[in-house]
Amino acid sequence: MTDHNGSNYDVILESKYYVKILYRVKVAGGPILKGAEALETMDFVTGYGHVIPGLEKRLLGHKRGDRLSFVVPPSEGFGEHRKELIFEKSKDDFRFPEGFEPYPGMQLPLISNDPAAPDTVMIREIRESSIVIDCNHPLAGLPLEYDLEIIEARPARATDICSEWDEKQSECQSACSSCSPHEILLPGEQEET
Repeated sequence: MTDHNGSNYDVILESKYYVKILYRVKVAGGPILKGAEALETMDFVTGYGHVIPGLEKRLLGHKRGDRLSFVVPPSEGFGEHRKELIFEKSKDDFRFPEGFEPYPGMQLPLISNDPAAPDTVMIREIRESSIVIDCNHPLAGLPLEYDLEIIEARPARATDICSEWDEKQSECQSACSSCSPHEILLPGEQEET
């Protein structure tokens, strides 16, 4: 049996399948993450690495209508928190608008020539002439608890795969400064001219 989207109630999720979930995530044993109080929807094509490995792994083998609750360890989520990803940078390396005051806990977009670099970094500490930044994902080192329902599942169409590719390519990795007034470079990197 299928619905108007072509989603089959009996199809078992495997790699290269389109899936849409209704979910909530929190740090295991902790409160629901800020901004995640309401159930969210997310859709993606499996097998392309668009979600954390532990989430995708636990969806495979299930079907539309299945409700799942599970914990994803850091090794299958956003990785362990790594001290080598904490850097101290001169305040001169930052481009803040005049009168803008950065603060600890603030998330900043990151300009990097490294495609594996994170999209954002967090300010950990502000010193007299430097700023300490953390390039770890904010959820690195934390086990994540998911409660979800699979609301759509079907073999992926070419349009699903292309739209995911287009979405990934449109995420700004440019050094043009048009997106944000506060951007930084990782140690050893130079701004492209």
